[in-house]
Amino acid sequence: MLKNPTKSIDKIIDTEKSKQVLKNRKNIIPIIEAIILCGRQNLALRGHRDSGKIDTDSSNNEGNFREILRYRAKGDIEMQNYLEGPGKMKYISHRSQNDMIDACNKVLLNKVVSKVNAAKCFSILADETADISGIEQVSLCVRYIELNTLTLTEEFLQFVPTSDMTGKGIANLILESLKQFGVDTKYLRGQGYDGAAAMSGKYNGVQAHIREIYPNAIYVHCSAHSLNLAVSKSCSVPEIRDCLGTIGQIRDFFIFSKRKFILTSKIESSSLSSTKKTLKRSCETRWIERYHAVHDFLELYEFVEEALEDISMWNDNDTSDKARRLRSCLALSKYLQTTSIDLKEAMSLAKNTKQELEEIRANADTYFREMFEQVKLMTTRFDIEIKIPRTAKRQTNRCNIEVDNAETYYRISIFIPYLDKYINELENRFTNHHTTLSSFHSLFKENGYDEDFINLTRQYSEDLEDVGNREEIFINEFKLWQRKLKNLPELDKSKNAIDALSVCNRGRLNGLAMLSINRHHDISANEVLIELSNKKRRL
Repeated sequence: MLKNPTKSIDKIIDTEKSKQVLKNRKNIIPIIEAIILCGRQNLALRGHRDSGKIDTDSSNNEGNFREILRYRAKGDIEMQNYLEGPGKMKYISHRSQNDMIDACNKVLLNKVVSKVNAAKCFSILADETADISGIEQVSLCVRYIELNTLTLTEEFLQFVPTSDMTGKGIANLILESLKQFGVDTKYLRGQGYDGAAAMSGKYNGVQAHIREIYPNAIYVHCSAHSLNLAVSKSCSVPEIRDCLGTIGQIRDFFIFSKRKFILTSKIESSSLSSTKKTLKRSCETRWIERYHAVHDFLELYEFVEEALEDISMWNDNDTSDKARRLRSCLALSKYLQTTSIDLKEAMSLAKNTKQELEEIRANADTYFREMFEQVKLMTTRFDIEIKIPRTAKRQTNRCNIEVDNAETYYRISIFIPYLDKYINELENRFTNHHTTLSSFHSLFKENGYDEDFINLTRQYSEDLEDVGNREEIFINEFKLWQRKLKNLPELDKSKNAIDALSVCNRGRLNGLAMLSINRHHDISANEVLIELSNKKRRL
């Protein structure tokens, strides 16, 4: 007889239950790993027929997820027995897949949030767009310093659907979402959006509503987007606008297979070697990327001319100039989109580009003469006559000047107006950040600027230690920092805030084990399993 049969039975049940839990977890880990693999490789999980049990001997294609499990089961007898054994609870249904995907999302989000909170300073990046189903979604990203490597990092958080597209509505959505994710919003120090009124408005924009709550969350219009708008506005010169429109129409004309075959045949049958095989589409929103479309069109112009005899007399005077001017901003645009770029460096690059354009503007005769000679070579090769449009007494839609040669006409009517618009747009869209940098620039100076530095410490007083006689202590620290900058070799001089941060913490970095920048992307099946268990699933 057992002394306490009830207690013994309960113990046996608990033991068997624990064994079953361990067995379930062992069986579900390969399933979670298959989902993680599909996510890392950007593979769709589901197929056309992916319901019911997985038959390892079946030849039907049931989608990536089930095919990975089937392949893995061929070398794992226990997994094969589990998938083909009795019972309906196999954790391979679309509901189970969605639960595991949500758990992966939660684990990754928690890792990013923990790094953001540890940095104690971050900027929020947001944009809004409609998905294929017509639902407006706001994409939320954060920009912060990864403390282990002192590396500037940008991370995507979530897509958040919204129906309120007003500045106040989006601002509330951003702040509520950050709090829901676990981000400590008291560390919000920057905002980065596009230039739409709902986002950048001085009174009712998102940035204005957020700054009412967090005054130190400075708004900066995306530098790459600003450059894109500058190029877009400068291309409003009618001749350049029409030229780009014509290139776009020619590309659209050759998009159909029968017409595309004619162009391809011309390219392949030519004795000239061409690295381009087709015309590129002009991007409607990224004007900088139109450089590739113009460049490829110039290279394939001969073959286009042969394929389109009906437009052989088309005047292409401004195409070469457009390609060269877009080329000068292409490198700037790509650099402005790098993760490590900061406002100081962006303004410096924009200033250098503006100075280069001003030099070209000051010597417009010389620069345009070189371009025009290249155009003349092309027109002579294809027997095209460069004509000057006739002048009229009343003409408002195009340049209407009386000149005696084509070079002068196109320099005055196209080249100079384009440069003037481009220079003005760079000036208007980048110099407005001078006020934002008025105090920060003191951190890069080797002497002076004490008052600017003190103003900076007052602005961010809540982020600094509360010590006695703060200003005197800060000034002494500032002098030591400037002496350190002065003693640095020229190659180690700080070009941006991240360089300065690395110099300031160089000793600390040398004492740390350098961790992978993408460490927070690592996700294990066990972490997902714990997240699923927290949802009280029967595992």
